Amino acid sequence: MRQLLFIVVFWIVVVVTTRLATYFPDSLLGRVLFMQFGPTPARGESKGDYLLRCARFAGSWFLQALALFCLGWIALRMEAALADSLYFMVLWAVVVPLLGSAALLVSLCALSRCLWIRVFGATLKPRIQG
Repeated sequence: MRQLLFIVVFWIVVVVTTRLATYFPDSLLGRVLFMQFGPTPARGESKGDYLLRCARFAGSWFLQALALFCLGWIALRMEAALADSLYFMVLWAVVVPLLGSAALLVSLCALSRCLWIRVFGATLKPRIQG
């Protein structure tokens, strides 16, 4: 029951902080929460090159998550008592794989879009019927 209380308090803090940041976007909290994460397009850079940089960026996050997962596996083999820690198990078995798989998905999507642009030369544009 105590963990449920911690979860509720955590989400209340998250929601209140997010609402405050949306009400005051020019505050330090708003600028930190809503700043762009990842590579930004460079002047004169083609869309394909930018997407390739995005794919490398997300791929590096995937490799970091993979390294953390392997380190957690090694730590679990060396110290079996870590299996009793709920915090370690949630971080190692849930959070790290979710972040890693999301980074892999983003990397593969950016890479496939980059290859599409380089092979076909243009992005898909919807047809306007009128």
